[in-house]
Amino acid sequence: MATAKTIEDLVKNGKTADVGDIEAQLEQIREDIALLAKLVTEVSATKAEGYKLRAKKATSDAAEASFSMIDSARDEVLSMERDLENKIRDKPLQSVAIAAGVGFITAFLARR
Repeated sequence: MATAKTIEDLVKNGKTADVGDIEAQLEQIREDIALLAKLVTEVSATKAEGYKLRAKKATSDAAEASFSMIDSARDEVLSMERDLENKIRDKPLQSVAIAAGVGFITAFLARR
């Protein structure tokens, strides 16, 4: 590919640049610009895809952690419920007395 300096050298040496040479150089420049634009587009698409995959992974990890926490909380609540049921079965009169006391205190506080 001839450069502007090459054309300048031709003119300094008393030679003229052929119109065909200039057109060929312009065509080469157009092709180079088109190739550069294509490469920039491909690099941009690759980077965008990488960011997209990272975002999906982060979302997936967050969802998995949330489900894990929900399962743990559910298991804890079920365990507490079983323990409470067992205590009520072991001491039913005491459980009724406690429930009545809590009801009385709630009613007393609600009046105020």
